[in-house]
Amino acid sequence: MFDGTTSLDRATLRLATTVPLLDLTPGTVAVLRQVLDDQSRAVLCSLGLTDGACFRICRLGDPCIIQVRSTRIGLSKVVAQSIYVAVTERDVR
Repeated sequence: MFDGTTSLDRATLRLATTVPLLDLTPGTVAVLRQVLDDQSRAVLCSLGLTDGACFRICRLGDPCIIQVRSTRIGLSKVVAQSIYVAVTERDVR
């Protein structure tokens, strides 16, 4: 089970490259860096996806499903396109 924590420190995360959420693969763990759409930012924040939140990508597509702590959230493709993240670990399966 994914618990939303990672062993990386803040300095390491600052050095990580920011990439679009939809460029990643399922199983990747990432940290939210930026939401370009202000309206989506407010909704995501109310769902627990705040700046710096760690989450795992469960499924890409429409909807894109991510897991924040123990909750899975379905994001429309339009919303997912506005999200930029820093990768913390990749699925090695």
